[in-house]
This record gives sequence, C-alpha cells and structure tokens, in this order.
Amino acid sequence: MTDKQEDELLDMIINKRPVDMGFPASFNWTAKIVRDYSKKVHNVKYTISGMTKVLKRLGLSFTRPTYTLAKADPGKQKKFKEDFKKLKKTDKLRN
Repeated sequence: MTDKQEDELLDMIINKRPVDMGFPASFNWTAKIVRDYSKKVHNVKYTISGMTKVLKRLGLSFTRPTYTLAKADPGKQKKFKEDFKKLKKTDKLRN
C-alpha cells in the first residue's frame, strides 16, 4: 500500500465501523476485515499476518472484546471516545 492508502486506511479504522463500510461486523475491526477491505478497495492483497504488520506499523494495537456494558453511562462513554481520539492522534504524531 502507498503512504496515502495507509493514511486513508488508518482514518477509516479510527472514524468508521465495519458495518459503515459494507461489512457484516457491526463494531469491531479485525485484521481479516481490514485485509478484505484493502483487497476490495485498493486491489492490494495481504495475508492476515501481513495486514497485522501494517496495522502495527500504523500504531494500532489488537485486543479481543470480551463483553459490553449494558448499564454503561453514555456521557462517560462519549468523553472516553473524545479523549481516546486525542490520544490516538497524539500517538500517531510521535511515530
């Protein structure tokens, strides 16, 4: 992928959900989904492990979602998302 394509990919992962991009997964980006997206949109083929290396180079980390808080405070969630976006942008600038 070109630097421009990688920047677009990072922006998409940060600001969109897989479902927004036509994938059945509602909330979680996986290396497989990102790989399928890059093949579909940019015609660039990666193995899943190759895509994880790209994602790691872009400063993204991997976690497994374990549960959803049914009684979570929407205000606190919104604040966390805003703070997290700022942190991610700051981290990207350091690389």
